[in-house]
Amino acid sequence: MKFDGSFFLRIGLAFVFIYVAVSAFFYPEIWIGFLPNFLGNSVTKGYFLLAHDVFGVGLGLWILSGKKTFYAAVVSSVMLAAIVLTNLGSLLIVFRDIGLFFAAVALAVLSKNS
Repeated sequence: MKFDGSFFLRIGLAFVFIYVAVSAFFYPEIWIGFLPNFLGNSVTKGYFLLAHDVFGVGLGLWILSGKKTFYAAVVSSVMLAAIVLTNLGSLLIVFRDIGLFFAAVALAVLSKNS
């Protein structure tokens, strides 16, 4: 196992995706407020949040695995871009997701060349 920049980017991104998913699973009442209103009522938002949790854990584990890292990083970038673009009105919260987006892009660039 190489402990290079890619390794540390993978750990950081995977932690974020898995942490959010687990936290939202156990405390959905806190996280559901962060979902955009266009998703509909709270029942619809609840199902979306659960799907997001499952996807987040899967994506985090994929990133950690180091398998096909380029594709995992691209999926992460798209997901983070979607979060930012659908929540631009909450820039005080999603500004961190912009940094995570660029970390995912960096991981994609690093893994594409290796």
